[in-house]
Amino acid sequence: MIKFKDSECYPMMFDLLGLIAMSNGLTFPMVWRDKYYLKKVIKIDGKNIFILGRNLTLEAEND
Repeated sequence: MIKFKDSECYPMMFDLLGLIAMSNGLTFPMVWRDKYYLKKVIKIDGKNIFILGRNLTLEAEND
């Protein structure tokens, strides 16, 4: 699995219910749907969840 340091990641917002509904299980760190590297949960705010991670598809486009 790809691993990034905290300093290489940034906060990303997801819909909490949507994220749970589309995944079999959430364990951190993980690569989710081959699009995102999710390192750890920062904050859960109502219907949103903020996760420290990276967007892997954006990085592939920049290479």
